[in-house]
Amino acid sequence: MVKLSSLIRNDIGIIKQICQVARYNKSIRMAFTMIIMFSAEPIVNLIQYQNDCQKNGMNNDLEHLKLEDLDALKQFKSSLVDIKEFAKCITQIHSPVKYKNTESIKQTFEQIIKDYRIRVKNLNLEILLTNLNEQEYLKDEEINDFIEKQSLVKNKKLNHGLIIHDRGISLKYEFKAQFKISINSINQNAKNFHINLRPVKTQRDTLLKFNIEPSAIGLEHFQFVSSQLANKSVNDVYLEIKYPLWELIFEKEDIILPENLIKNIKDALESHDPYHKLMQIFTMYGHFVPRKVTLGHKLHKMSCLKGNEDLIKEEKVETNEYFDTNEFNELWNQWNKLIVNYFEPYLSSMDSKPFEKKDIKDWASRLSNNINQLHIISWDELYSLYELLDDNLKQKVKTIFGINDPIENKGVKEKILMSGVIAIKSSSYYYVELPHKLNNGNYQIFGRLITQDGKTINAIIKFKYMTNHSFLVFVEIDKVIKSTYSNLQIFWIMVGSPEIGFFSPNTRDVSILALGKHEFAYENKLNISFQLPENLPINWILCTSIQYLKNCPNFTLNIQYDKNNNRIIATIYNDTYICPSQYDPTIKEYIFHWCILPEDHEVLADVFKSQEILANVSPENQETSARVLLENQENVFPEKRFNLSSIGQDKNSKKPISYEGGVLSHLLFIHYLIDDWIFYTLFN
Repeated sequence: MVKLSSLIRNDIGIIKQICQVARYNKSIRMAFTMIIMFSAEPIVNLIQYQNDCQKNGMNNDLEHLKLEDLDALKQFKSSLVDIKEFAKCITQIHSPVKYKNTESIKQTFEQIIKDYRIRVKNLNLEILLTNLNEQEYLKDEEINDFIEKQSLVKNKKLNHGLIIHDRGISLKYEFKAQFKISINSINQNAKNFHINLRPVKTQRDTLLKFNIEPSAIGLEHFQFVSSQLANKSVNDVYLEIKYPLWELIFEKEDIILPENLIKNIKDALESHDPYHKLMQIFTMYGHFVPRKVTLGHKLHKMSCLKGNEDLIKEEKVETNEYFDTNEFNELWNQWNKLIVNYFEPYLSSMDSKPFEKKDIKDWASRLSNNINQLHIISWDELYSLYELLDDNLKQKVKTIFGINDPIENKGVKEKILMSGVIAIKSSSYYYVELPHKLNNGNYQIFGRLITQDGKTINAIIKFKYMTNHSFLVFVEIDKVIKSTYSNLQIFWIMVGSPEIGFFSPNTRDVSILALGKHEFAYENKLNISFQLPENLPINWILCTSIQYLKNCPNFTLNIQYDKNNNRIIATIYNDTYICPSQYDPTIKEYIFHWCILPEDHEVLADVFKSQEILANVSPENQETSARVLLENQENVFPEKRFNLSSIGQDKNSKKPISYEGGVLSHLLFIHYLIDDWIFYTLFN
């Protein structure tokens, strides 16, 4: 038998604390229910939290109380249903039950409590009960406050997901859960107007014309907006006259996302193309929800600057409702001189009515302080929708969108999209079919010849004809190496943006610490130097490649690490004579690619269809030769893991490896050891 007496509560302070914590947020419903349950009858507490009680080994089934009056038990259960239904109706905006006013809510609430108390007494339980006459519940002003705030949220459509594009803000999914909201007065006692003259130099600044503060969206989240805005140079000026009255603040902890959204996000993360799946979800639900908005009145306008004019910094002044200060007149005149005017300069109100300077005083005198007649004059801060997810799910979404820890990310959005392994047979040519057709072929592949136990082997490896569905691999291995080692393999990785349409779950936890590229023209000797990021880990991997477009000279690459200046110096030597008529020294037709990976990562190679091609088939005729296959290697290496740091020789070895490159079209991998740093160099 449950020891009900251990759950009796007489402390009204607990009840007040429940109200204080929960009355404005999504748990207002629970607050109504808990108030009754805690103070009026402990049995109900057991029922409401049945799962918790079962975890503690409690048996809380009312039938086990062996009550003689079964009708009383039935009535008591009915009362519980009434409580829950009332709490649901009073806290749901779209409730089918409508109350005329606060008084009708209060009357219904009191009747439910009265019926409940009677039915509890009719149970005739032989235990002490909390004094039912001491029951306290939400006061009239608290109920009024809650209803008014939720009405304001609905009226201003602040409980919607938002998408920002070149036409402004579009409202998307309407969240049914209540948003906890704090309202702060800004300008109630002094009727001050804020005039701001602001330069518009960037794409972010253009958000001002939609009443969105550029700082409302973090730089890392601006990718959800930039693609929707016109990509053109900007040199405008923005003037606004604001009369702010109320500041509304929403706490993200109290914004409950629908279960369907959570499920859809989890499903997207398990797919092979999580980027586009997630973008589809956020397009439906919205990219953003409000964090802080300002209500009030405003006149504003975005204007083109005259060709010979410029505004360097923002100018701000405050004025009274008569707009007769020198500061205001000077700012207005400054704006008038800056802009291209075809007509008398004017500003627009929030309902798109024009106001010239002579009309502004009359406009100000007619403004209402009624909160229901105010406009959203500024979206000051916005949450990205994924920020409302739990930490684990949020981090996975950030990984897909290339939004990593600022210290780790270094502005790099590219990822290791996939990895694979090819078993070397007798042929020099191998055709790899990608598991899904990509959106484009904008990726780089780096690879290394290794033994079955991970030892690195120097060899020429070319990745050619890289398309959105496949690529061809050519490998040239020394005869001595072939006779010495069996079961040779090519381990390769693909680097690019998840927007390409594939991102393997096996490589999502590997960050690219830095990457870059340098275009260069044909020369006999060339030095390429680039700065490394600060705060790199102790051990890391440098991958480099040279991309050939037309001519394929025989390059030799030497890598040096300038430890004092934290720079890499790559010297490229050309040992092949090419007829001057075959190249133009002024055209940069070669590209030097590089990226830095963390050393202490192990990846599970993805399984692809890699097939050996007949040796007598020309690789240039790849489309035909791909159909003449000798062996399908799919599932040759199931569940095989490769450590990124294992692609090279022992770190303690002081003997660097040098290699004279052959004719290369895409990839050659060389390992260097310089000043206790491990470098893995790849040539495309």
